[in-house]
Parts: sequence; C-alpha cells; structure tokens
Amino acid sequence: MTEPASADLSGLRLNRDAPPPRGSSHPYRTRFFLLLSAVALMVAGGIAYEALRPRTALVRAAPAEALGGRPGAAASEILTANGYVVARQRAAVSTEVAGRLARLLVEEGSRVQAGDVLGVLQNEEQRAAVESAKAALAAAEARAVEARASAREAELDRGRKEELLRRALASQSDYDAAEARARVAAARVESAAADVVDAHARLDAAQVSYQRTFIRAPFAGAVLRKEAEVGEIVSPIPSSGGLTRGAIVTMANLATVEVEVDVNEGYVARVHDGMRAEIALDAYPDERFPARVRQIVPTADRQKATVLVKVAFEKPDPRALPEMGARVTFLADVTPAGPGGEVAAAAAAAVSVPRDAVRETGGRTVVFVVDKGRVSMRAVTPRPLAGDRVSVSGGLAPGELVVIEGPPNLADGARVRLR
Repeated sequence: MTEPASADLSGLRLNRDAPPPRGSSHPYRTRFFLLLSAVALMVAGGIAYEALRPRTALVRAAPAEALGGRPGAAASEILTANGYVVARQRAAVSTEVAGRLARLLVEEGSRVQAGDVLGVLQNEEQRAAVESAKAALAAAEARAVEARASAREAELDRGRKEELLRRALASQSDYDAAEARARVAAARVESAAADVVDAHARLDAAQVSYQRTFIRAPFAGAVLRKEAEVGEIVSPIPSSGGLTRGAIVTMANLATVEVEVDVNEGYVARVHDGMRAEIALDAYPDERFPARVRQIVPTADRQKATVLVKVAFEKPDPRALPEMGARVTFLADVTPAGPGGEVAAAAAAAVSVPRDAVRETGGRTVVFVVDKGRVSMRAVTPRPLAGDRVSVSGGLAPGELVVIEGPPNLADGARVRLR
C-alpha cells in the first residue's frame, strides 16, 4: 500500500527548472500593462479635453453710465460741440476824457455795483473850474437880487410921479423920466435872471467835466483784468504807439455767463431755441451742468462752415468763469410718457463708457459687453467727452458691463471671468 501512495505524491511535485510553457504570461506583468494603459488613456483624454474645451479669458469691466438727464427722464444725445464760457454783459471800461490815471480803486476779482468808482483821473483843474463856476453863480444871483431891488424902487418912483401928475403937482417930463427908469430897471432884472441861468449852466458843465474824471462801473459785476496802472495816460481813443491806454479795466457780469459753441452747419438743423443741453467744463470734467439753447446766431462762418450757438446755464454756477473751455452735449426733446408710464426720446439713449472700452476690430469700432460669463461684440459710434470717457449712442444700456482690459484677441462669444 505504500508504493501507490508514493507514486501519487510524486505527480504533484513542481519542476522549477523546467521552462514556462509557450503562450503563457506572468499575472503581475499583465496587471502592470493594464494599469499603464489606463493612465495613458486618462492623460490622452485630459489633453484632448483641454485642447477642445473653450478658453476662459480674465478681463476687467466697468458699467456704462447714463449721460445726462434727470432721474426718471431719458437723456438722448443729438450731438456735441466745443466752445468757451463767455459773459453776455461784458465791457472794457474806459474814460470819457483823456487824462493821467491818479488812482485805481479795484483789483482783479473785485466785485462792484453799478455806479461804483473804479478809478480817478487827475482832476485839479476840473475841480477848480467847479469852484469858479460856483462863485460866478453866486455873483449872478447877487446881481439879480440887486436888479430886483432897483426895479422895485424905480416902480415905486414911477407910481408916485403918476399920482403927482394926476394932482398937477408934477410935470409930464418928470413922470416920463420915472417911467423910463422903471423900464430900465425891469430890463436889468431880466438880464440878471439870464445871468443866473447861464451861471447855473456853467456850473453844471464844470461839474460834468469834473465827474468825468471819475471812472464808474456801468453795471454790477466783477473785474476780470486791469488794463492800466496809476500814472499812465488813458483816453477814449488809444494812440497807435501804445503810449495811451484805451481802458482801465475789463469787467463782466458773472450772472450772465453762457457757453458759445461752433456747430457744423450740416448739423445745425438738429438744434433749436430752448433745446435741452448739458455743459461739461474742462476744469470740472466729471460734472454736468443743465442748460438750454438761448440763441442760434442767424449767420454762418464762411471759412469754418459753422454756426454760432449760445447755450445758457439753467442755474448760474460761480465755478463757471469767462474763457473756460467747455463741451456742450445737445439732448433730444423728451416726449410725453406712454401708456406704461415710460418716457420716450427722439433718439437712442446715449451712455458714457471709459475710453479703454472702445476697440477697433475688423475695421469697426466696437465694445465687448459681459453677460453671463460670455462677451458679446457690439458696434458703436463714440464721441469724445471730457476726461477719459466717451459717449456712445445706441447699442448699450446704462448699467451694462463693458470690457476695459482683456486679451487683444478677444472675440464675440468668448468665455470670460471678471478680475
């Protein structure tokens, strides 16, 4: 029984020196190759996904802002024009007579009222003439009193002679002599009265000449510039050599400041009297001042092909000074509210955006608007505003985000992420 058992166990022994059969593989090596293939497929899939999925660009954006108007009212831009602040009431104040400037009582920026003395010429001669005229008037008045007294006395004498003649106590010749003296005295009274009138007229002329040496403000306002200094000769008609000044100060009424702009004659038909407008001063580019068209000058400049339009502030502002640069935006008339309560305008609403938001793409001027993680390209027609902003009409609504910084190859529909 031992031999069969030994034979069975020998059949189970492994021969480790024998070579592996053909077509067989190690189990660990098979697992390694499977794992390596899976990793390769994952890497290839990731590379393909990265190559095929849309890129997300990092951009900066800013909102479009409504241009002008009051809350609840649409502000629609018609056109813009450049000009300067001027004062409707402005004058170079000169003297009425030639003379040497003795005193100058104002400086640049001085506020004056109508009739205030701005300067005084040397006037000793005129003042002496006034005193002489006063003395001549007093003498004439005294002679007039004397003449009236003499006439009264002569009239009384004539009356007495007439009574004596009636009683036959005086001769006719005595009466005739008395009557002649009375008539001469009456004539002297008239002559003395005329002398008094003449003396009054001479005094008035002397006082007028004296007052002309005082240079007064023609209206209330502010002194903008001094044109002469004390000691210089001033005259109503300045000399060509520059030795004589024609004015002592230039002044203006700052309550009448407005803006004058040149509008191209091809667009002037869009402007009318009373039209709404906004004024942006170069000194305060971030502020808009409401205004109205006051006048369209009925003539054109042949050389510049423009028409002068005067735009008045609705409320004068002390910061608006003559000769400041300004930009006027003319706004469309607002139509009555519709059935839903909305306010309609005559043109598409105008907004302002940063200058960096405007790009040139394919020969067009566009902006990129950010909406739900993507950008849409919109064609616009920009017009420059003060500062670093431009206005665009149509294609944009107030509050929409526009790209102001992003990749140069940004395209319509691209995915973006706000910085």
